[in-house]
Amino acid sequence: MPSKIRSISHLLRVRQYYKNVLIFVGVFFSRNVFDSRFYFPLILGFILLCCASSFNYIINDIIDVEHDKKHQEKMKKKPLASGELPMYFAVLLLIIIVGVMVFSVIFLIPNISFIFMLILVILTGQVYNHFFKNYAFIDILVLSTGYLWRALSGVVIINLDISAWLFLAIFEIAMFLSIAKRKGDLLYLGKDKAVEHKKVYDQYSLKLLDQFHVLIAGSLFMTYSLYLIFKFNLFGATINLPEYLVIFTIPISLYIIMRFMYLTSSKPEIARRTEKAFFDKGIIIAGFILFLILLFAFYFDTLIEIFSL
Repeated sequence: MPSKIRSISHLLRVRQYYKNVLIFVGVFFSRNVFDSRFYFPLILGFILLCCASSFNYIINDIIDVEHDKKHQEKMKKKPLASGELPMYFAVLLLIIIVGVMVFSVIFLIPNISFIFMLILVILTGQVYNHFFKNYAFIDILVLSTGYLWRALSGVVIINLDISAWLFLAIFEIAMFLSIAKRKGDLLYLGKDKAVEHKKVYDQYSLKLLDQFHVLIAGSLFMTYSLYLIFKFNLFGATINLPEYLVIFTIPISLYIIMRFMYLTSSKPEIARRTEKAFFDKGIIIAGFILFLILLFAFYFDTLIEIFSL
């Protein structure tokens, strides 16, 4: 029974659900995280994004099953290719997932803009897997837009306006992670095996990916810094001390970027499975401090009200 549950989890790619946490970015940075009106649509939206992600993964596994059976590494990892789960079970899961999504968007959150984002997540995943993943550089850009749709879905589902700088930062984070994964594959598998894994790796090299990584890392750092400067008018005449503290998150964010680049270069298995980086002690501590400072800066007045009750 535990092995069956594990196989279902692999088929659904539950370990990839962390990407859908991006739906909560908008409500945090719009200073509405304590507004209980938004809890239900955002939590349900998160569940539906997870459904959309699993839908993509299952469709891809069904279509690629014969190819995966010929690939030693993929055959071990994918339940359909290995025979751990039968094909009819995957189809049944697809029907259930589609049923949950359709019911939810009709009766629970009939939001046209969110439905559009949900469709974009599915379409982007399918277009990437069956076409763009074979084109170098375009594959990174298309894959990264999937993260952008997730963040935007959290904004449209509760009708908020968020700075374009923030979405640019999210897009760059996605590119940063995608490039790191390609570096990890080349380092861990070697050029020849990496090409067997994905044909597009024939057009990539470690030197080229290193250059891309440095470029995006610098761009991400500047985008985040400029977002904070314009958001809080940090160089303005008047200084609001709680808000001014966000300037300390700039060096912390730089440390997280550098730490991640170090981990993915020295331990390529982390780059191949990005979620492992979140268990690094340095990233956990830095990320927690960064979150606390942002929480204090964005919600100082609200926190004072809460603790004064």
